[in-house]
Amino acid sequence: MATTRHTRPSGHEAADRDGLPSPFVALHHVAVVTNDMKKTVAFYRDVLGSEVAMGHRLDRPGNERHYFITVAPNTVFAFFEFPDAELPAYKDATLPSTGRSLDHVCFHVEDDAAFDAWYQWIGEHGVDNRSEIVERGPSRSFFFSDPNNIVFEVATPSRGQHFPIRTDPDPAY
Repeated sequence: MATTRHTRPSGHEAADRDGLPSPFVALHHVAVVTNDMKKTVAFYRDVLGSEVAMGHRLDRPGNERHYFITVAPNTVFAFFEFPDAELPAYKDATLPSTGRSLDHVCFHVEDDAAFDAWYQWIGEHGVDNRSEIVERGPSRSFFFSDPNNIVFEVATPSRGQHFPIRTDPDPAY
């Protein structure tokens, strides 16, 4: 099947570290829901080392909190606090599941030493649902969840492996 290359509406094409075209230059934020902003801020600040980049109340009935919390350079989670929200229960990542459309969010660390330090740190802080270390070829990873049952993966960069990798025997690409 032939593919057609598209450029962004601005007429510019952004490329990632492997030279693959991307429609945008960066991911700014992911909007997520919490029912307890104080608990959420404490986790991201005290465990992950994040900072609140913006904290305000929405200018509408309900006056809900809306906080931007740093998670990677130039990337934040934009939390909306809805105290009555029923958050989905925790589910392990990468397993068949219904009732969610976001499986997990993955963050890369610099190297194996940083990976080991994060694994130990998350364990020492009693973070919920920390998995065992998973070795997948040239990469190592582990999973855990935040107080809102958002699942995270911390992974080492895949040494010597770069995109594109296209091995699906029945491709959709």
